[in-house]
Amino acid sequence: MNIMRAFIFFLFFLLTSTLYATDYYVSNSGNNSNDGLSLTTAFLTIQFASDQVTAGDVVYVDDGNYAGFDHRSASGTPGAPITFKALSNNAVINSSGPIRNDGINIETTDYIIIEGFKINNIPNNGNGIRIVLADNCIVRNNESDANGRGIFTGFTDDILIENNSCSNSYDEHGIYVSNSSDRPIVRYNRIFGNVNIGIHMNGDASLGGDGIISDAVVHHNIIYDNNLAAGINMDGVQSPIIYNNLIYNNHFAQGIALFQQDGA
Repeated sequence: MNIMRAFIFFLFFLLTSTLYATDYYVSNSGNNSNDGLSLTTAFLTIQFASDQVTAGDVVYVDDGNYAGFDHRSASGTPGAPITFKALSNNAVINSSGPIRNDGINIETTDYIIIEGFKINNIPNNGNGIRIVLADNCIVRNNESDANGRGIFTGFTDDILIENNSCSNSYDEHGIYVSNSSDRPIVRYNRIFGNVNIGIHMNGDASLGGDGIISDAVVHHNIIYDNNLAAGINMDGVQSPIIYNNLIYNNHFAQGIALFQQDGA
């Protein structure tokens, strides 16, 4: 009977979480004094929308150019993630957020989805997308071009990075998974023209944690025309599965490198 009551309570929790989730909208013609509940009453900035959301909410961003945002205010849940999603094909973030130099920064919040943005020309070595101390996040269908790094993560368990384009990073790598981040999945991405590595994973023992990235899965990525070290470079990565990646025309670089330097 106690198990049945717990199950009914769980179903009730999922239902009420879904019922009370809110869709917010952001537009270049919006105003942060609006309610944000439709395109005609949209907010003006993604940051303002980020500060309002709770578990299950979705922020839809209309086409246009936007300043970046920094999300630390609320986590999603397994059944009710918080989603930031471009409405169409041209929602562009081309300047950094209010706290760091990154286009999108997700920090200390779990179950966050980032989908469909173009993040270009972030200055001062800023990352296109940075996700740190945040578990069970999804980064999907984004384009990061001409930023310090494309997508950077640190201490992020169970992250999914899929169907992104990461190109022309001028400071480091296309996709960089770091700091004891276990079970990352990196798949179906296109990574090219970066000044350093295509996909880099580093357990970073010198920065705390166990210094090992465990059980990474890397497949069906297209990696080319990157400039240093390797197409896929793994330091302190234990039991990875790497298959069906296409790696070519990487300059001064190996295809796949597996080694232990700063990993535990």
